[in-house]
Amino acid sequence: MAFLDRIALMKLFLIILIVPYILFSLNIKVATYNVQNLFDNVDNGNEYKEYKLNNHNWNSKIFYKKLDNITKVICDLNADIIGLEEIENKNALNILQKSLNRHGCKYRYSAITDKRDSAIQVALLSKYRIKSSKDIKVTNSKFNRDILEVKLDLEPNLTIFVNHWRSHKAKESRRILEAKALMSRIREMPKGSEYIIMGDFNSAYNECEIERTQDLNREICAIDGVLKTFINGRMIKFKDKNISKPYHYNLWQDILPYKRWSHGYFGKRSSLDSIIISPTLNDNKGWRYIKGSFSLFKKAYLFKNSGKYINSWEYKNSKFTGKGYSDHLPIYALFSNGKLDSKHKGIVDSFWSIFTNKKRKDKKIIKPKRVKYIDLKDFTKESEPFILKRACVVFKRGDIAVIKSHKDSLPIMLYKSANGLKEGSCYSLKVYKKKIYFKTEEILDLDIVAKVGKIDKDSYIDKFNINKLDNYRVGDIVRNVEGKFKNGYLFVNKQRVKLYLKRKSKNLLSNGTKLFIKKAQIGYYKGEKELIVYNSKDIKKGN
Repeated sequence: MAFLDRIALMKLFLIILIVPYILFSLNIKVATYNVQNLFDNVDNGNEYKEYKLNNHNWNSKIFYKKLDNITKVICDLNADIIGLEEIENKNALNILQKSLNRHGCKYRYSAITDKRDSAIQVALLSKYRIKSSKDIKVTNSKFNRDILEVKLDLEPNLTIFVNHWRSHKAKESRRILEAKALMSRIREMPKGSEYIIMGDFNSAYNECEIERTQDLNREICAIDGVLKTFINGRMIKFKDKNISKPYHYNLWQDILPYKRWSHGYFGKRSSLDSIIISPTLNDNKGWRYIKGSFSLFKKAYLFKNSGKYINSWEYKNSKFTGKGYSDHLPIYALFSNGKLDSKHKGIVDSFWSIFTNKKRKDKKIIKPKRVKYIDLKDFTKESEPFILKRACVVFKRGDIAVIKSHKDSLPIMLYKSANGLKEGSCYSLKVYKKKIYFKTEEILDLDIVAKVGKIDKDSYIDKFNINKLDNYRVGDIVRNVEGKFKNGYLFVNKQRVKLYLKRKSKNLLSNGTKLFIKKAQIGYYKGEKELIVYNSKDIKKGN
């Protein structure tokens, strides 16, 4: 018998063996979506004032336009289970279910919180039977919404927690109350329980890092601190195993930092929505997250102005226009109760790879590429993942940093990838993704391999001299800048340089104010160099 015939027979034999496995494994798509105020067309007294009938052009006609728009998104998303935020009540949810059914995307099962006096609730739609559901009470205040707990009738059992935490108009302590209520319930669950936490947390995935850049220096935040999705200043990764429980994986870690956003407000993007999983969904037992499947749902119609803005539900001149969808985008992920990951290769090929080596056409075995160890001076030559031997953090603000290998080396920007690093420390870093942005080399995704020493960070930073402005490289950090602010420029010794403060401060940047800047970065904008200040704590008013 020919060799190829024997291969075909062996593959057929394997197919026969695994057919029962294929039949009884299940992949499901789980999503969350803040629909931005799906109120019904009935007044019950709890509505926001804009949604009272015949006010602000809110009427049955506009309601059904809103309903059709949200129906379209959910149908196109085609998730098996979807958590929904900002559903007014059970009636609004029932009308949405009927609309989905009419459009051929049936969700037979649903659950919703029932907090008295609350203007909006959280809900869940499912194509699979719901075993039980209940509300997790946070506080008696109508502003703290209950958390919805749903146990699905799947094998094995899978629990979903749908959240909608207090907005940023409230202090972080209010969101901490919600996180603590959720964690208290999780600690009551049997050991080994499998669950997904999702919703609109009104918190960035790295909330504490962001608050530090806003001068609050908070030590604990609800999402990354209380829910324990961070450790040592960085996100807990799938490869992290030996961590004291309970801890959680935030699936935003599965995509590059600069792509982590789901909400838009006047062009400013943020990651208010999250899907967070228990460690039991990363242990290849029972249900498991299919790595690489987490994503943002980005249909073209959900954007406007050439993709710059989210096409949110439009409220213009104090009236609803009937246009738009939501100020949030859905996020989703895939889960399986099988043991093989079928996303990247077929089940038969997965089995077959156990018995054979992958070969080239010339029958040579393909060996995995070795990761290169390079010095920072060779940084720009690499495109494949590589390891920087020595990267010293000379400047860090939040999740943004600048590294050098020695005092005169090329400054490299770590853009939204500096979590876990400390100023003055040197590391060996594995770099996965980089790019050039406005003449600056940027690292977008990395892992810390090892800590390799310390430096006197200030000795790596020059005192600013405006006469040397042309000699500074874009990305360089400078210190001790003094001058007078006027019309967006800092005037130093009768010369000027454009000044950009990441967080605006009208009191700080007023014309005629003398400023002392501790540290700033040399930037480049519209053909000229500028000074970028990331934290208002780096600026002091002069005498």
